[in-house]
Amino acid sequence: MPEHMTMTDAELTILSLVAEAQRYGHEIQQIIDERGLREWVTIGFSSVYYILNKLESQKLIQGELRAGVRGPNRKQYAITDAGNGVLQTAIADLLRQPRALGTGFELGLANISALKPRQVYMALKHHRTDLARQLQMVESSWQRHQTTEDVPTHIRALYTHSMAMMKAELEWLTGFVEDWVARYPAVDKALKTDDQAAIQSTSTVTQIHRRSTPDPDKMLQKLRRPKQKPSKDE
Repeated sequence: MPEHMTMTDAELTILSLVAEAQRYGHEIQQIIDERGLREWVTIGFSSVYYILNKLESQKLIQGELRAGVRGPNRKQYAITDAGNGVLQTAIADLLRQPRALGTGFELGLANISALKPRQVYMALKHHRTDLARQLQMVESSWQRHQTTEDVPTHIRALYTHSMAMMKAELEWLTGFVEDWVARYPAVDKALKTDDQAAIQSTSTVTQIHRRSTPDPDKMLQKLRRPKQKPSKDE
């Protein structure tokens, strides 16, 4: 099996979970729920077993039937050498590639001309306020990690990267909003009732068609890997 191959986010996620420790299918389902991974990656309940079968057919993982304690035999999965190679290559590629443009916030910026100047001002002002609040929450959580435990490398990377990205975006937002006010001085005056209604309407449409952004502090907490324990069948 070549190490360079196309993998979906769901396949990579499940392969990574099997790489942590030998797991049964139901254990993988439980970990996905516990860590809130479905908020990051689209993984349906039935698709977990489909992906496990696919990875096994590609010889990236190997399944072995184990006797059940209170039920039928179940298949336990372990990663193969080929699977480790593919996983390591895929993760290295993710770390090497810059963030994709043209989605989410960038998509909104690309279509900024569809809004009135005051709508742009208020949307970005709310964005900046929410982002500052989220940054404060993440920084507080990070401080607790530093004082209560020896922080694992991957947790340190998640927190420090997230905080750096938030700080950089806050700096950009502050500068852009200031430039916007200089260009459209009237936007900084008191909002009129119809402007507030227009902003609320825009926000409602966005919530219908796009999933809300998960709280970064909660998501970082969920991504923490629990201490590995010996696998137990039901």
